[in-house]
Amino acid sequence: MARKRLAYMLIVAMVALPMRTSLGQAEQAQTPAGPPTADALKAARDKGLDWLAKNQAADGSWGGEYSIAVTSFACLSYMASADEPFAGERGKALVRGLSYIVGKQTDGVFVQQGHTWIHVQGFATLALSEAYGRSLLCKTKPDMDTGKLKAVITKAVKAIQDNQSNSGGWWYTRGSKAQHEGSTTVTAVQALVSAANFGIAIDAKVLERGFEYLKKCQNDDGGFDYKLGDTISMKEGTAADVATLALMKKFDYRVMVNGYKFLIKLTPPGISKERFPYYGHFYGCMGMRLLGEELRSYRKNTDAYIAGAQKDLLSWQKADGSWPLKRWIVQSAKETPAYSTAFAALILSVPEARLSIFNRKPPTLPDAIVD
Repeated sequence: MARKRLAYMLIVAMVALPMRTSLGQAEQAQTPAGPPTADALKAARDKGLDWLAKNQAADGSWGGEYSIAVTSFACLSYMASADEPFAGERGKALVRGLSYIVGKQTDGVFVQQGHTWIHVQGFATLALSEAYGRSLLCKTKPDMDTGKLKAVITKAVKAIQDNQSNSGGWWYTRGSKAQHEGSTTVTAVQALVSAANFGIAIDAKVLERGFEYLKKCQNDDGGFDYKLGDTISMKEGTAADVATLALMKKFDYRVMVNGYKFLIKLTPPGISKERFPYYGHFYGCMGMRLLGEELRSYRKNTDAYIAGAQKDLLSWQKADGSWPLKRWIVQSAKETPAYSTAFAALILSVPEARLSIFNRKPPTLPDAIVD
């Protein structure tokens, strides 16, 4: 269990104020002065994406032990950075990555890497779903069989749903109906949301039970447990739960505002000091973007939070465009800087909201796609 707690936020993986203020009167985010400029963010992201292209393996993958998940992050970072992600040399790198992911499944079930199956399954399904969706909306189409892609995603979604625990959560490995925890559930739920956004059938009851599982993990301080039944709020894990619950069609204001307050008090520099800073910043920025979209009176604070995370990320980037491995993942010695670089480039694109999961409302699909 100790290993799994440490690995909570690898795949890729504490006190909040009580709810006493009205909407629009929340605490100020503690953000360093001088937010990064749009030009600085774009330049940093471009250097990161160029580094990824130069360091892509011959088989289209990135990463070490968790190559499927890291390749999924890299593909998501390319899709999040451009309106036409399948165009040009970056588009070719993206398609090679997607082809690698597709090749690692059988009937929609991806191979387990390391200690976890569901993170591989969830992140791979998410990347393929977002790619399929963008293929419907972009002018430049990917050089791949999108019909086959949709079929793989449909089967992958079924595998996720079939492995939901009795509690409504998910566990690291398949067939573990009695076990469950938060990061596994986050991964599964976000993949299901993305698939539904692009017209792929999902079981709405499975998705609802996943949301309810996460809501039950919230503590009085606004933070969220590692797993249902614990009593200690996680930090990066709370960011992940906030980002996921913000995707509910019916926004739960009490749950979300208390989670928001927890993160505001934690601050982006607080996340930077934790074991999984890239994971925490990704979900922290995603959650704040979605909160700001729903609660416009909070947008000053949510934007300031995102700027604080971006400022830290820019300060970490190396001269070659990559981002270094940090904290616990350095100790694992099983990953490459592709993990941190893909995550960082993806984080810098969150405010531009090109991925469907960065928006509260699903995209409008072509009439021919809508059932």
